[in-house]
Amino acid sequence: MSISSNNSKLDKDHLTFNELGFNNVEEAVKVTPFVYFMTFIIAIGGFMYGYNSGVISGAMLLLEKDIPMSGFQKGLVVGAMLFGAMVSGIFAGILSDCIGRRVTLLLAAIIFAIGSIILAFTTLLSKNISPIIILVLGRLIVGIAIGLVSMVVPVYIGEISPTIYRGKLVTINILMVTGGEFVSYLISILFSIPDHGWKWLFGIPIIPSFIQLLFIYFIPESPRFLIRRGKIDCAREILSKIYPNVPSEFVQKKIDDIHDTISQDASGSYKQLIRYPNLRPLIIACSLQAFQNLSGFSVTMFYGATIMKMIGFNSAKLDITSSIIITGTNFLSTVVAIFLIDRVGRRRILLYTLIGVIFGLIIISSGFFLITNKVFKSGSCIEYGANCEACLIDDRCRFIMSGTSGTCVQNSDILSEDQSLNACQSTNAQGAWLTLLGLFLYVIGKSVILVMSIKEFYLWFIFFCSICYRDWKCSMDYTRRIISFKYTW
Repeated sequence: MSISSNNSKLDKDHLTFNELGFNNVEEAVKVTPFVYFMTFIIAIGGFMYGYNSGVISGAMLLLEKDIPMSGFQKGLVVGAMLFGAMVSGIFAGILSDCIGRRVTLLLAAIIFAIGSIILAFTTLLSKNISPIIILVLGRLIVGIAIGLVSMVVPVYIGEISPTIYRGKLVTINILMVTGGEFVSYLISILFSIPDHGWKWLFGIPIIPSFIQLLFIYFIPESPRFLIRRGKIDCAREILSKIYPNVPSEFVQKKIDDIHDTISQDASGSYKQLIRYPNLRPLIIACSLQAFQNLSGFSVTMFYGATIMKMIGFNSAKLDITSSIIITGTNFLSTVVAIFLIDRVGRRRILLYTLIGVIFGLIIISSGFFLITNKVFKSGSCIEYGANCEACLIDDRCRFIMSGTSGTCVQNSDILSEDQSLNACQSTNAQGAWLTLLGLFLYVIGKSVILVMSIKEFYLWFIFFCSICYRDWKCSMDYTRRIISFKYTW
């Protein structure tokens, strides 16, 4: 029986499959509190991902007071998390297919808790071993958990969501990631005054880990995973909760569709990816992702407070407080993008934000060029003379004050980096404000930096700027002619 616009209103709470048909039933379904509950509990993994990514920015400044570290050691502590995430991310998909999305998420929560405990009790555990090794180990373990949740959480949310609401519900995970980064900066401000405040910063993720472990018991396994394992009745029960008040024929059709997609996946092979017509879209998609990952954002998360320190702020608390512009802008731009993405379009947003990233990088590089009084990296520390800002950006050097003047000297174990920074009596205000403006535009662009060298800051930003320009040209040239598709599950 067909339905016209002149038909009387139907009772959408008691839908009839024969009356409405599959597509109309799908459109009439609403997201239930049960689905929202599952999505929130699963997305806690995204929150811990964001928190642990952002917390190192403030914690690093506080760590320097208790555990002296060289530039290389700082890089190890920061990069250990990325390495752990990279390794575990490779196997996360295989693991979740073997043991299930729910168990994988449970395992990630436990690993998060273990890593947080190790980091929080670094001083206690480092009686017979270097604290740097404990910090690297803790960050590595946290990174393993991040690799698992970054792969499993969006898939899990998508598989327990009604089809037409999957995109919107998956974006909750993105909000939780950026929200976690924002919260990490707020908590860093709170614990920037007490001694050993970094221990609290590293230990706080134990709380959301415990909450997820407590409530994940009430979260069912993904229907897709259950159907793969032949547990059709269990999958039907869960689908009935996801799609309440729908006819049994609709649920059965869902099961059949999932079963068909599983069969199609099993019949495919990786060789198909490098054959026509899949090769060109694959290259474009991977290139766009690679260019975005190389064009710069993670450095502002991991070194946000350090950047503010280089701009000229003179205390750890002020550095962390001012760097909240990074995570705050990131969080707000994510919220705005979620509301605009379906109205404006993904490709158009990509092109517009890339333009913002390019200009942001140009402004940042110009700002640091002014801050360092237009001095590039010198061959030796003594060549910087009384140029305090340029001296401190070079991690080989320290600036020592003597009365009202000072000079740049080779690294000394006597002076801490904080003391050296405070020796700068003033910073180029024009360069500082220009850098802040550039950061604002840049963060809105939402690009990600994987590798960053602090000591040649402005030169690297110019390099990243050229990468962004290539990214914009690539997306302009190819996406117009080749791909226009929606992501389907």
